[in-house]
Amino acid sequence: MSKISKEAFEYLNMLRKDPKLGIPKLQELLKYFKGKSFYKPGEIVLLTNEGDLAVKECIEFLNNQKGVGELKWSKGLESAARDHVKDIGSKGLIGHNGSDGSSMSDRIERYGEWDKSICENISFGQKTGEDVIIQLIIDDGVSSRGHRKNCFKSEIGFVGIYDGQHKQYKNVCVMDFAGEYQENNQIENEDKDNIQKQQQKDSDSNIQSKQQKSTLKDQLKYSSTNISIEAFEYLNQVRQDPKRAISQIKELITYFKGFVLYKPGEIPLQTNEGPQALQELIQYLEQQQPQPLLTFERGLEQACIDHINDIGPKGICGHEGSKGQTLINRIQKYGQFNGLVGENISFGQKTGQDVILQLLIDDGVSSRGHRQNCFNSQFTMVGIASGNHSQYETLCVLDFAKDFKPYGAEKEQKHLEKLGPAEENEITYYPPQSISTHTEKKISILNGYTIIQITKTYSFKDGSTNTAIQTVTDD
Repeated sequence: MSKISKEAFEYLNMLRKDPKLGIPKLQELLKYFKGKSFYKPGEIVLLTNEGDLAVKECIEFLNNQKGVGELKWSKGLESAARDHVKDIGSKGLIGHNGSDGSSMSDRIERYGEWDKSICENISFGQKTGEDVIIQLIIDDGVSSRGHRKNCFKSEIGFVGIYDGQHKQYKNVCVMDFAGEYQENNQIENEDKDNIQKQQQKDSDSNIQSKQQKSTLKDQLKYSSTNISIEAFEYLNQVRQDPKRAISQIKELITYFKGFVLYKPGEIPLQTNEGPQALQELIQYLEQQQPQPLLTFERGLEQACIDHINDIGPKGICGHEGSKGQTLINRIQKYGQFNGLVGENISFGQKTGQDVILQLLIDDGVSSRGHRQNCFNSQFTMVGIASGNHSQYETLCVLDFAKDFKPYGAEKEQKHLEKLGPAEENEITYYPPQSISTHTEKKISILNGYTIIQITKTYSFKDGSTNTAIQTVTDD
């Protein structure tokens, strides 16, 4: 029995004996809520479904709940829990069905015979046994409070608990319960053999997991620019032709099984609405009118970069920065805006197209605010940046504006007027035998200086070209 499993077993029995003992812990958690976001010190910010309401309701439950009998430990149930942890953990799966279709009862019956009733709880992402139980009895987002009910069922007499690594949520803890349970005669010998084998697999898996994470981190850093570019291009394509995205949405629907999205080559994703959100999006796209293309604005892009550099390493989610910075704070750092501004943030997507599709589907967001930003006719420009996120691996931020002027824009215009026509102020050297010229200007602001790079390309009779570059700096 691991430290987490042992602590979960002891804490669960303590609460079953005297439910009110859990109230001080829950009251302490209340102070870490800000809206629906949970800011527990030293941990990644968690966006909950119900906010502190679920915690307050749990406190009321514990106040009224009578004590029930303590549970006995079962090695057979522990083995059933272990099998599920080893199966779903390495594959990043969630839910009570195994990768081979096995059910909770299939696993429990491998190691013994049960009577009266059986049930199963699964906790993800918790680092201590106490936090495992607290998560299960709060039961955030589960209207039936089924996990809480399992913890306090009076007819349950036995439990087996096993925890391990999870590919997506880092940690997983499975608890299998039974009213009565008679283990197989060979269970102890089987457990010893299985544990030795699993320990070796764990060691190999840990090494492989670290290598995969290192490789993935390098890939994400390399491809972040491509994600932003692809997101910009695909967003404009869909704004110009909303029906363009329908074929991709229909393909995604085929990967759903209930509310879980089993996209090939990716970790199964538990959604809030299942395929219903995608079907609703298809109807929306069929009726949506084309919108003007957005222009890319570097000042808005820099505001996105600032937010990524802030929340990415800290694993924060949401539009507010770690020090309370708002979207407007970030945008005003790089220029002046007039009219409407907006921000979308996508997590966990590896391509620009998937970023936009996630925002258009807007699963679990009743207002479909991200989708509305994508198609808002008032927005004329956007800045996009992507990067690494410590919890969701990737994030992509899109900042929209109706009108935005970067600081220094007026200085750039004055400098252009000062230079006059390119033919008069640029490079005056014309090579012999040249038959045509092509001139380009690139203007940028660096540390308060306006930098103008003038590139002139000469074409010759023999088909060859020559390029000359002039850089002009004005303070």
